[in-house]
Order: sequence, then structure tokens, then C-alpha cells
Amino acid sequence: MKYLDYLNCKTSVKAASLIFIFFVFLSSGVIAQQPESPLVASFETYRKMKEETPFKLDWVALGPTVNSARADIVQVDETNPGTMYVGFGSGGIWKTINHGVSWKSIFEEQSSIGIGDMELAPSDPNILYLGTGENLKKPRNFTLPGTGMFRSDDAGETWRHIGLNDSWAISEIEIHPNDPDIVFVTVLGHLWTKNQNRGLYRTLDGGKSWEQVLYKNDVTGANEVQISPSDPQIMYASLWEVYPGISGENSGVYRSRDGGTTWEHCTNGLPSGPKIGRIGLTVSSTNPDKAYALIDNLNNSRNEAAELYKTEDGGLNWTKTHAGPFKIFPGIGWYFTDVYVNPENDEEVFCLGVRLAHSLDGGKTFSYIGGQVSRMTPSLAQGLHLDQCELWINPSNPNHLALGNDGGFYVSYDKGLTWMHYNNIPTGEFYDITIDQEDYTIYGGTQDDATVYGPAKELNTRFPDHWKYVWIDPWDGGDGCVTQIDPEDKSIIYYSRQHGDAMRLDKSKDLAVSIMPRLPKDSKDTLVFNYMTPYFLSQYDSKTLYHGGNFMMKSTDRGDTWKAISPNLAISSNPEKRSFATGDIAQSSLDKELLYAGTDHGAFWVSKDGGTSWEENSTGIANNYIRSIAPSQHQKSRVYMAMTGINYDDLNAYVYTSDDFGKTGRSIKAGLPNEPMNVIREDPKNEDILYAGSMRGVYVSLDRGLSWSFLGKNLPATAVADLEFHLESQDLVVGTHGRGIYKISLAPIYEMVNQNLLAETNHFFEIKKTPRPWYNSSSGEPDYRTLEKANFSYWLSQARPIRISIFDESDREIWREDLEGTQGFNQYRWDLVVRKVSSDAPYFIHYERFINAGNYRVQITSDDVMMEQKFEVIESSSPYLVRDGF
Repeated sequence: MKYLDYLNCKTSVKAASLIFIFFVFLSSGVIAQQPESPLVASFETYRKMKEETPFKLDWVALGPTVNSARADIVQVDETNPGTMYVGFGSGGIWKTINHGVSWKSIFEEQSSIGIGDMELAPSDPNILYLGTGENLKKPRNFTLPGTGMFRSDDAGETWRHIGLNDSWAISEIEIHPNDPDIVFVTVLGHLWTKNQNRGLYRTLDGGKSWEQVLYKNDVTGANEVQISPSDPQIMYASLWEVYPGISGENSGVYRSRDGGTTWEHCTNGLPSGPKIGRIGLTVSSTNPDKAYALIDNLNNSRNEAAELYKTEDGGLNWTKTHAGPFKIFPGIGWYFTDVYVNPENDEEVFCLGVRLAHSLDGGKTFSYIGGQVSRMTPSLAQGLHLDQCELWINPSNPNHLALGNDGGFYVSYDKGLTWMHYNNIPTGEFYDITIDQEDYTIYGGTQDDATVYGPAKELNTRFPDHWKYVWIDPWDGGDGCVTQIDPEDKSIIYYSRQHGDAMRLDKSKDLAVSIMPRLPKDSKDTLVFNYMTPYFLSQYDSKTLYHGGNFMMKSTDRGDTWKAISPNLAISSNPEKRSFATGDIAQSSLDKELLYAGTDHGAFWVSKDGGTSWEENSTGIANNYIRSIAPSQHQKSRVYMAMTGINYDDLNAYVYTSDDFGKTGRSIKAGLPNEPMNVIREDPKNEDILYAGSMRGVYVSLDRGLSWSFLGKNLPATAVADLEFHLESQDLVVGTHGRGIYKISLAPIYEMVNQNLLAETNHFFEIKKTPRPWYNSSSGEPDYRTLEKANFSYWLSQARPIRISIFDESDREIWREDLEGTQGFNQYRWDLVVRKVSSDAPYFIHYERFINAGNYRVQITSDDVMMEQKFEVIESSSPYLVRDGF
């Protein structure tokens, strides 16, 4: 609907006033097109490279699900409660139609992978609005910005982009209770820099056009908007001064009584001052003049920052509901400040903070909801995870709650007395992974869901997760960072938590001790660490550890004592590179005396004498967060480095190589999507092969960075946090920040390079021995938990239809499959089923017949191609005999 059409159809308001409003909108530029996010251009490059890559090998999902992830968005179709939606800040939107037994990701291959909010239209649950861009201002390099608003009219099956291109961070969507085309969106805007495209926006035509209806300035965004269900003309909104800090004098509450066209600042009774932070709002379902505001008032002490206010006259006057302090988010209200009211009783209030606070008297007094928790995947976690993100209350049955927090998605049908935790969704937000090379166990630290370990086995959510916790805190979570395994004593595990908090665990004694580095008591310096603190166990000595803060710290006695072996690395010769602490540290595998350190603002340091002296080599590189340093394993003076600018609203790619210890560097980003790069790795076998992990995937170069290709298929567009190699299996393992862990076999790439295969040739790569499923000795049925697929990898000089056929030792064809082959690498992962059988017999079994153990011959044929490989199928062992329950 165009603006003048809208003016003509609203006869209840005087035409002159509406025309005046229209010209105010026009003169303030509210109908101008917003600039496009740079993530749109990089997404088009990503999509093209993914489509055209010759490296179409399979990424295999490993999970885990046991630890779940931060759930920011929870929505339930109240007309069909078995249909539920969960949004993970960096893990996408997931939907179930069977009460959470199985889940499907419904927002794939979009220009944005960071999620801000999603809402179902109250009048039509098939209409969904989704706002991209995470709204938690966390400087951890993974607060992913967005590209605007999306809409679905078929319950998430398809999506279309509907504007607000420059929003970057969207915190709330509110849809008119009767008209799904009237939508309000609160835009926080750029989190780390100034911009004008922030505030409260409205569409009257389902997203075809947008109006900026509430705006303060270029540092203040909108955080919350609530429409009165009983009178949609009345609504409340909050602004939040989000830059440069997390609070400011421009934060405040506003009200509208004309459907959001004009707004009035609410001040009477509400706190003011230079440190007003995030503000959450809710309005009574039956009384439009009754509303609550939960405020992060940082003018108070940290323990008394949380304050709940109530109005009963439409926002003219507000009173604080409680006399004493309300300790639900001491100093960290930027993470929470959501408030909800029972639709049937507007004196019953729920406040979200570290814990879930509950009041039956309008906020005068509070109790805390915990309850008994059952889990889809059993684990060491016992209670309701802390750090509450979003609550949904069933309007027709307020005992039915859905809750999202840092531990995932929970549902209760008795108002929090009992919960079901749906930890069967693979959305882990990993910061770092480590591989035990001896037994191929993977360890990974996650965002507030501790550190987990598990086998490199393909994910199958039909069965309990194989993964377990290395450690977990008393509140069923905790931020897991780096893990290291003692190569000489596997019972010793080193792990870390946020801000440099390092621990040494002796599994044989079930004893963990703190080994966090400290400076001497008489030191005049202060030792500080970034949230994600780098450290590693030296490959030259299993008792030696290095730990990176603003000083490089070293221990030679397993962390019992430490000493600083560097100057303050945060102090650069370039004032623009002055930093807080290191972002990554590394030791050369060719020279134990060769150490590197990179800071969060682009200062790059090298020591060639084990830390006695240091040289800064920062010239010519950007002033961003150095997140990955990779000393070459083939040339001593060569080093690679990747940095990200997400913490500074810089969304460009930065990847460098140097052949003189970093003194002179060369960018190798040409050919990569221009998006943040989180990790760079050199192949352990071939110095010409590099791997780069970005905010959307993994890339491979066979010529040391002169050119790049997208690596693999089946990996969702997800932020890559870490890349590690398992040498014996020739696998590359990726830890993502939002979609768990994946692996890919590099064996075909090695074979192609080692044999100097030409692009115009056709080639069938060696097939590894593959175990058939284990058969239960008592029932004779296959145990699908033990199913492993066979990998048939082949290279085609050009795209063509092909047939894969398997022959037994008597040359009898026992299986075939017709496929469309693409130019380059192809891979078909076969489930070993040679025949499917159905029967109407009441006690029939063996619906799927698996290939028998033995030797076989596999052929790939087309009109002009015939390739062949040997294939051995072996019997598998009982899963009950595998160590540690894996």
C-alpha cells in the first residue's frame, strides 16, 4: 500500500493531519532506500563459489547435541502446539511439527546467518517475520550482523527479503494482532559504530515499504516494542543507547496512542541519567493502560541495576514495583531485560535475567523458577540452565511455557514445575576444538555450554548422543574455551574458561585445579585476558604451557607456576593498534624457540629466542582482531595469519602470508568472499595447500593462496571457528559457532595432488574398508547406531550422467544407482542397503537388507567412461564393547 493510498483510506483521522504527517516522513527521509549490507555482496560470491567448486566432497555432521546452544527465539503455534520454532543466534531457525521429536532447519542459504528475532502472526501462524542480526553486543568475534527483514507465508518453507537492509541488529518484531501486514521492528543498528538507520520501524503493507516512526540519534537504537492485544492503537517502545557502550542518557521508554504514528517520551517516575541500559517492556492483555518496564539502571551499583516499573495510566506515570534490590542481572542487563505478563492475570509477571524470576503480586515480591528438568539427550546437566533469553506463554493456557536460554530450548506444561529440555538439535556454538590423535576423540569448548568430547561418528538424532562433558559448572553450563590433552598421560586434560581461567583436570583422580596465570605480587603490571584466551601445550615438552594475555605467560611445571616472557604486547608502536590482550599465540613446529603473538587490534609480534626478545611486525596489516596464527610446518620463516573485524563493524576479509617471520606480509584474500575470516591453516602434508574458515564456510587453496575454492558440500552457511586435522584418517575437522562439528576426508585431494591428476582425466579414488552394521545377537536385527556409510569418491573431467554398480566375487551385480555427475570431485555416500523389502506379515523383520561382509568390485560407468575400484566390507564390533560408551 502506498502512503497516499493509506492516507485516503483512514477516514477516522482528519486528512490535513495525515497529510502533514506524510510530509514529515518525506522530509525526514524515512522512505529512502537503505544502503545494502556488505554481507549481501559477499553472500553472492559465496553462493557462486559453492555452486562452481570442483571440490564437492561431503562434510559429515558429527553433532553434538548434548550441550545444545543459546536459544534466543522461541515461538509456538498455539493452534497446533506440536509445531514449535527455536532460533539460535548463530545457529539459524529450527522447526518441529511433532513436539520436538525431530527438527528441521528452515532458514538456510540466506544472506544472513545471525538471527535477531522471529515472530508468528497472531492472526495467521503460517505468516512469519524474521529479523536478522544478533542483538547481543558481545565482543567475541561471533556476534553476527544481519541484512534486514525476511518474510515467509508458508510457515518457513520459503522466504523473501523485505527490506531494512542496513539494520545489522534487530532485537524485536511485533505484529498487529488482527492484521499480519502491520508490523513493527526495533532496530539496534550497527553495534560498534554510529549509523542513522536505527530506531523503530513500521510497515503497513507486509514489508513492501517501511517508515522510521521513532528515532533519537545515530548512537541510539530501539530495543523493544509491545502492542496492546486489547487495543492495538496503544503501544509501548524502548530506545537503547547502544554505542559506544551499553548504556547512556538517550535510553528510555515511549508510548503511542495512534497505532505507532506518533510517540511520547515517558519520564514521570522512570529513572534517568547517563547510564540507562537495555529496557524490556510488556503490556497487559486486557488493560492497554497497564504495562511493565524492566530496566538495566547502571546508575545504581551492579547488584541493584535491575529495576521493574509499572504504569496503570497508559505510561503517564510509573512506579517501581519493589522496595529492595532485584538481583537478576547484576551489571549484565544488556544480555536480558525481557519481561512478560500472564495473558489471564496481569499481576503475574515473569522477568528474564540470569534466572527466571516470577511474581504473583505485580512485581512487589519475586520467587525463582527452577523445576525438575528431563532431557531428550541424557547428560550431566541436572537443572534449568541460567541466562534466560526469551519466554513464550500460551495465551489460551498460561501454564504452558516455552523458554529459551543459553542452554537451549525448554518447554513446561505446569508453569515451570517440570521441563523438557530439547537438547536434540545440533547447534553448538564452538570457540575451539582439539583432536586426540591416538583415538580420534574430539574436544570442544562452547559458548556457555561447557566443554564436551566425543567420537568422530556421524550424527544420528534418532539415538542418544555419544558426546559427554569434560566439565560442567554448577549451573549446568559455563563458557568452554581451549582444551589440550597431555600426550604422555591421557588422564591429564587442560581446559580453559573465559578471561584466562585455566584448569588442569586429572581424570584418574577426578580432581581439577586452577592453573590460571598470575604475575608476581610485587609486579607493577596488570595481567589481563580477552574473553577467549589463547593458550597451548608445547609439542616439545608435555609439561610446558603458553598462555596469552597482554603478556605471554609460560609454565614449565604443568601450570603450577608461571612467568611472563614478553613485554606488554598490548602496547604497540602504532597508537591505532593499542590493544587489550592477545587474540592468538603460536609456536613453530620447526623451531621451539620461534613464538608468535597477535593482539585484538592488529599488533603482530615474533620472538626467535623463546621469548627473551620480541619484535613487532605490524606494518601493512589491518587494525583488527588477530584470531588465527599458523606458523608453517614446512618453511621455518613462513607464517600465515587471519583476522576478523566483526568487533569493529568491519566485515572485510583479512588473510596474510609472510616468508620472513611477518616482517613483510602479503594479502592472500583475492578469490575469497570479502567477509570476516576466523581461521587459517596450512596442510600438514603439503605446503601448497591452505584452508581458510570464514563466517560462512571453508575454502581450500592448492597454490598457497593465489586462488581459492569452496570446500565440500552439505556444510551449512555457518561461522567457522576452528579447523584441525586428524592425521591417520586424513580428515579435516571443523568446529562451527552455531552448527556443531563436521568432518571431511582429504584423501581424494591428496591422491589427486600426489598423482598429478589432470583436470581432463577421470579418476575413481581408493575406497576405505567399511564395516557393515552390527547385528544384535539376540534379535538378529541390525543396530542402526553402528551404521557407517561407504564413501565412493571420483573425479569427472566434465559433468555427465553416471552409474555406480557393485559386483560380488562371482561378478553378480548386487546394487546400482544412477546419478548426475558434476565436473570435478564427486562423492556418493552409500548406506550399504542392497535391497528394501516390505511385507504385510504381522511379525515381519529385516525391511532393509545390508551388504554382507566380503570383497567387492565397484564400477562407475557412463557412455565413454569406465572406472573401477576394489571395495571391502568388514564385520563391525558390538557397540557395547567400545570404550567409554562411544
